[in-house]
Amino acid sequence: MANLPSPYTDAITFSFGDSPELNEQLLGLVLAGKKTATCGALRDYQQGKEAMPVAGRRDVVLNGAGEPAAVIETLSVEIRRFDHVEPSFSDLEGEGPYAQWRAEHEAYFTRNGGFSPEMDVVCERFKLIEVLAAGRALYNQVASPIFIVTDIESDGPTPLHNSMLSFASVAIEADGTLHGEFEAQLTQRPDRTTNEQTMAWWATQPEAWEATTANAEAPALVMPRFADWVESLPGPKVFVAAPMIFDGLWMDHYLDEFAGTRVLSGPFKTRQIFRGGGICLYTMAGTLRGAPYLDWGMSKLPAEFYGHIAHTHKAIDDARGFAHVLVELFKISRALPPITGSKSDFR
Repeated sequence: MANLPSPYTDAITFSFGDSPELNEQLLGLVLAGKKTATCGALRDYQQGKEAMPVAGRRDVVLNGAGEPAAVIETLSVEIRRFDHVEPSFSDLEGEGPYAQWRAEHEAYFTRNGGFSPEMDVVCERFKLIEVLAAGRALYNQVASPIFIVTDIESDGPTPLHNSMLSFASVAIEADGTLHGEFEAQLTQRPDRTTNEQTMAWWATQPEAWEATTANAEAPALVMPRFADWVESLPGPKVFVAAPMIFDGLWMDHYLDEFAGTRVLSGPFKTRQIFRGGGICLYTMAGTLRGAPYLDWGMSKLPAEFYGHIAHTHKAIDDARGFAHVLVELFKISRALPPITGSKSDFR
């Protein structure tokens, strides 16, 4: 087997399944974010055939060729009788409805030492930590990006001088599949000031101001919680804002300052929760509309693109509206002829 990359040189390695074909199939489910649990016969661990999973440990998953393809971290371990495993757990394995899961596991255990409904199995929950080089091609094939469409509200134009008051994010796939929402209000920073013009505008929006400032929490508490939420979602995550230079700038600054991560990904050694450079919804909407630059603008889009959700300056309302816009723009994008070419000289 190829040498394990740092920092996993001493990690335990294993493969899902008992054949190269099944290895690849189950690995694909893990990389797609559809498989976040597995179970194995307790006897195999007791006999030393496999290392017992331990919560908090990170193991390397091998592909069908025996190459290190991914890293997972065990979240929980529980021993149950096979016939006591509930659909709430089997669903996490991502291998189909409960009846299918049961039939396939009965067949698997039968050909690997015998099956009994009373047999003890080790039920493990895990999360994907990293995709390694040997798993990248499969990951790009099976993973469905989740777009974290985010709107922020602030007491001024720049995070260098002012404070972010609230933000909300909608996690959605390009086809409209919803994966959840996150909303928070933030206390103003003592090392920042308010902008007079911005505060005068807020005085004209009392309902939005109340929603923006109610139950505020410290950014040092909120931003790590948001980063954990993003990481808990399956597949690669992409940040989306309208425009990126405003909402994205605020979120990048606050994530960097309070959670040790960024809106952007890149050759950084810090925690990376997003993939790529993100999407500026303002730019995407302008180009896909085929409009000249001076006619760009989110207000130029028809109301149905927003799902008829009013832009209220409450972060969650605005994020939901922008999420609808993103899905509509992807419909336009998919209808365009693809552009292919030789490998770019860009490095």
